[in-house]
Order: sequence, then C-alpha cells, then structure tokens
Amino acid sequence: MTAGDLQQLCLGTDHVSVNACRIYILGVTQGIEVGLATADGKGARPCVPADTSAETLQSTLKAKLDADLAATPAHRERDAARFISSVLAHAFPCTRPAHPRR
Repeated sequence: MTAGDLQQLCLGTDHVSVNACRIYILGVTQGIEVGLATADGKGARPCVPADTSAETLQSTLKAKLDADLAATPAHRERDAARFISSVLAHAFPCTRPAHPRR
C-alpha cells in the first residue's frame, strides 16, 4: 500500500472505510512493536517467502487461530500481533546458514 492509497482509504467517511483506515494504522503500529521486540531477541523471527500469497497467509493464520482458540478460549485475550508473529515463525521458520568452522 502506498501513502496515497492510505490517504484515499482514510478519506472515506463510511463505517467500512473509517474502520479499514484505523485497523491498517493499528496493524502497522503493532507490527513495528513486534518487529522491534523480535530484533531484541524477544520473539522468534519468521522468514515468509516473498512469493507467499495473501490467501496463503490468511488461511495459515485462520486455521491456527481457530484451532488455538477452540482449544484454549482464554487465548482470546492474547495480543493479536504477537500471535500472528508466533504463527508465522512456526509456519515459515528462518533457516540459519551454517557457520564456517575456524
């Protein structure tokens, strides 16, 4: 999404546009917070391939979300951004290159 796309989205005054604008901004903000925590070593790092479709991400996350919340309803109160980060880290783990021996 470009800044111009976001501006257009946020210009809308209908309920859907207002919520989409607000949710996009909240999602990016939470993403920054999770990214900083991950960079500080406080979370697993996902390595999502660049060619992964939005549909694949959605179905992966929805399946895990549905299963997790059905098994543990108390998890409904968990931070969504951190939940997504955890699911992505498990579904798309980073592989570390072997370090050369010295």
